[in-house]
Parts: sequence; C-alpha cells; structure tokens
Amino acid sequence: MSQSRLVNALLTPQPGAVRNAWRIVFAGIFLLTAVLSRAQSADLVRAYQSFESAKADNDVAEAFRDGEDALRLQDVQDRDPQDLIKLLMGLGDYAAQVGEDARAQQYYGRALAQQEAALGPDHPELVPILDALAELHAKAKRYTDALAVLQRILSIQRAAYGEHHQYVVSTLGRLRDVYQAMDDSDAVKRTDAQLRAEAIAKRSLTGVQGGVIVGSNRYKFNKDGYAAVRVFYGTNRALAGDGTLAPYYGKADGGGLQFGYLTVTIPQSHKLAEFESPQQWSDFSFGLTATDDKRKYILLDKVTPLDRSAFLKALGKQVNDSASKDAFIFIHGYNTSFEDAARRTAQLAYDMDFDGTPILYSWPSQGSLSAYTADEGVIDVSVIRMADFLDAIVDQFGAEHIHLIAHSMGNRVLIGALRQYLLARASADPQHVFGQIVFTAPDVDRDYFIAATGSLARIAQRLTLYASNSDYALRMSQIIHSAPRAGFAGSTIIRLPGVDTIDMSGVPADLLGHSYYAANGGAVYDLLHLLWRGDDPGSPQRCSRNDTAFQGPIVVWRFDSEKCKGDDLLEAAILLKQLQNQGQQQIVEQISAQISALKDPLQRRAGQLILARVNQLLTAIAPPGGVAK
Repeated sequence: MSQSRLVNALLTPQPGAVRNAWRIVFAGIFLLTAVLSRAQSADLVRAYQSFESAKADNDVAEAFRDGEDALRLQDVQDRDPQDLIKLLMGLGDYAAQVGEDARAQQYYGRALAQQEAALGPDHPELVPILDALAELHAKAKRYTDALAVLQRILSIQRAAYGEHHQYVVSTLGRLRDVYQAMDDSDAVKRTDAQLRAEAIAKRSLTGVQGGVIVGSNRYKFNKDGYAAVRVFYGTNRALAGDGTLAPYYGKADGGGLQFGYLTVTIPQSHKLAEFESPQQWSDFSFGLTATDDKRKYILLDKVTPLDRSAFLKALGKQVNDSASKDAFIFIHGYNTSFEDAARRTAQLAYDMDFDGTPILYSWPSQGSLSAYTADEGVIDVSVIRMADFLDAIVDQFGAEHIHLIAHSMGNRVLIGALRQYLLARASADPQHVFGQIVFTAPDVDRDYFIAATGSLARIAQRLTLYASNSDYALRMSQIIHSAPRAGFAGSTIIRLPGVDTIDMSGVPADLLGHSYYAANGGAVYDLLHLLWRGDDPGSPQRCSRNDTAFQGPIVVWRFDSEKCKGDDLLEAAILLKQLQNQGQQQIVEQISAQISALKDPLQRRAGQLILARVNQLLTAIAPPGGVAK
C-alpha cells in the first residue's frame, strides 16, 4: 500500500461520537509525529492537534480551517519542506475522503510542486503524490489524465528500480485497468502480455517441477494465471446479512463456534511478502471481470461452512492427504475483517510454501481503525470460543505438529485460550501438545504476558516473541494503556526463560512497522525456517544474532536484516525445502543445470544469486555430503 493510501485509510472520517484518544492520536501519526519531533512553535502544534481533533469529530469545515492555519504557520516558520509536503498530503487525503476532490487536487498539486522543487522531477519520492493524483483522475473518469500520470510514475520507477521491479509491475497493472476503462483493447492485450511475461520471470525460480524451474509445487497456477489455497477456519463471528461472500462473517459475536473451509486465490504475479489488494480507485466502473481481479490480487473466492463433525472429517482428510502432517493456526489482530484474515492466512501459507494444512481462527474484530475499544470488548468471549476450538481439533485429528501464530491483539485471544485449555487439563501432563508458538507484535500488557506465558513453555517445542521498537501501532497502544506492550522492544523488551525474544526493530516493512512478520521476505524466511525445522535463534540458518546490548544469562536476539536481506533467501529456502530428500551435490547440480538452460540473462543472474543462497543454507543445515532434512 502506498503512503498516500495508508494515510487515506487512517484519516477516514468517522461519526461524531467517535472521539476517543486512540482515534485522534492514531489518525495523526504521520503529521503529528513530524511536527512534535522538532522544536516547532506552540501555535503550530496546536493547529495540528486541532486539525486532528476536528477530523475525529467529523467537523469538516473546522478541520479545513485548522489545516489552513497549520499551512500558514508552517510557511511562516520555513522549516523542513518535507513537513509542509506531509501536511499538504494529509489535507489532500482528507479532502478526497470527504468528497472535496477539487480541493484535494489543489493540495496534491501544491505538494507535487514542493517535492519537485526539493528533489527534481524524476525522484521516486514523487510517486506517492502522483499516485494520489492518478486516483482522483480515475475516480472522476478523467482516464486520459490518469493515464498520463501513471505513465510518468512508470517512467520514474523504471529508472529508479529497473524494468522488472515489483513497483513497475504494479503500475503496469493499474495502467491495464485504465486501458480497460478507455475501451482500448489493443493496449489491454499489450499490457496483459507484459504482465504475463513478468509473472513467469518472477515465479520461474521458486520450485522445481518436471525438469524446469517453475512455480510452487504446493500451489499450482491454472491457465487463468492464479493459484488456489484452501484454508480451514473456526470463528465466533456471526453470519453477516444474507451470508453472501463479502462479507460472509460479520463484526458481532455469533454466540458459538462456526466451522468450515475457504478458498483464497493467489495471482501468478504475486511477489513474496506482498499483500496485493485492490486499489481504492479501481472500484470505479473499470469493468474488470472476476478473473481479471484474480490475476492481480489476493482474494477470498469461496467460503464453505460445515458443522463440527463434517469439519473434523474434512480437516483430517486434508492432513492425511498433505505432504506434511503439520498444521498452523493463525490468529489475526485488531482492525481485521474475516476476509482480510483469510487472505493473510493464505498469503503466509503460500509464501512459506507450507506443505501442511493452514487454519485460521477469526474472532469478531470490527475491522475499523476507530473500533479499538470495541475490539478489546470481545476478547474475553473470544478466548472461551477459541479454547473450545482447540478442544475440537487438537485431540481429534492426526497432525504431527500444530503451530500457533498470533498477531497483535490476537495474542490476547491465543494466550487466554491456551491458559483455559491447560486449566481444563490440570490433571494431565500435556507435554509439547503444540509445535511452535509464535507471538508476533503482541498488543498485550507486558506484565500480563510475562505472568501468563510462564506455564506455556512446557506445551510447545518452542516459544518465540517477535518485538520491535519501530512498531508505531504498539507505540500508540502504550500511550492509550499507559503501560508497556509485550511486542515493543527498547528498554522494556521482554527477557524471559523459555521464550526466544527476537528484536525485529531493523526490519523494513509496512509504514506502521506492525506487520513485519508477513511483509518482509527475510521475516517470512525466518518464520518458514522456524516452522520447518524448529531451529533455535542462534542456529546459522536463522536470521538472529546475539544482541550484546543486553547482558545477562537470558539472551535477547536481534534480527540481522543484512544477513536476511531480499527475497532470494526465501526463494532458496523454498527450493531447498522442496528438494530436501535429495543429496546436497544432486540438489546443486540439478539447479545449476536448469539455471544454465534459462535464456533470459536476468533470470540467470537471479538464479545464480538464489543458488548461492542454496549453498549457504546447505552448509548450515547438513554436514558435507549429507542430506538436507
């Protein structure tokens, strides 16, 4: 998601009753952080704060008055031009959200002129502003103008990143949408051919099949250019409306558990660790077919509800039929709809080339930035429901390892459910019932996490905590709760016997720094290796190093972004995982021969890089002459 689109989402106006501190602080994170981090005047700070408060109260006229005051004061102070550009972008995004498109275009135009003066006409940092202008043109059906702006974006991206970069491919897809809207069938066919060529190039080095390096062995692409991932699910959400697909399950607690499985489609052009979603402006009468969308985005395609008995039978068959008898259960966080939770689970399964059974547990989050308190309010009942879900599946189907991965507020649901699960088995000795338990960016009170997880080490092979001090979502949560969060690093980072704490602060990811576990190829690689082999953080094939800043008997690990930089390591791990039953020499010879046969020089260079990573992993995983396992 581009910066302008994320800011757009954060600044969406809400009903006047929504005035809680979370909404105000979170909505202004990009603007207020910039101004408060510098020695700005008290008048300017007040103008920014008034702007955010007026937006939270849905007072549009007052918001624009306060925004204009902030612009005037920013101009007078003549500070960092980037602060002015951010403010102009924030005002433009807000104007677009409330339907003031002409005003939005003026703000974006001023921001563009400022950025061009500061950086020149071809700098990549112009792209978020151009992106916002393209959306306005497309929304108003000014397709010729949208086309011109997108072509400028494409030119900038090609010069900055190269012909085959994912940003270039994404912009080509948007151009294709505009051509479709303009009824330019020749341009649509021409762009489709470019996108297909890029899709083949991107996936050609991820897996070995039929003597040619092609796409993933787990998830085959059909003739229409997308693959399907089946995800089993449990949820305590109520059915939404008439039970149609979007949304199939809604925001309220359903009073009990619902079971089933669903299908998510993954486009052949998917880039590992990306979460391709429809752009907001692509919804405006572009006439794309369902197949077109599936070629471009990760989409929930079908939901099949089942009763408990049929669910357990189908789940058992899936486990028995899978290459691996492992399963993982993903528990999403705050501000997540059932649809997005399903898409994220499938993305993780696909990106890890998971050869077992992916499972989702979805609790009734409102799927809204302004509903933080409402989401907190359903945690207790969701704990009870998820404990029932664990009861239903853990003892009744034959998975060898059941891994648990929770994100953000979903960690509260998981920890509570595990404690209840253990309480019900107080007389038993459930040693290593679960495989890996991974707490990612837990929005959980730090002291509660320490007290609650002490009893969990004995029921899992390993407990892993991913934390970061670059997580702005948790930074805001700490302000709201006036207490440190378990997923925040820095001076309050958790050091606990039986828990591997990994500081992820240096991991490049989304703008909020909150979804790094799935939005960075190195982080996904580390998660893949953890579920695949269960190695400790100090193993050479993991991405961690001992953080010497923390002295004492309990080690804190720091994620080494340089060691695990880029997607080539993740691609290499997937290749190696698929060929793990062969000897090292045979693996290297087979991949080398296939790379040599590739005609595209770009693919051959990429293949050599991945082969070097394969050799690196082979050295770490198995002794010379041994078999990778």
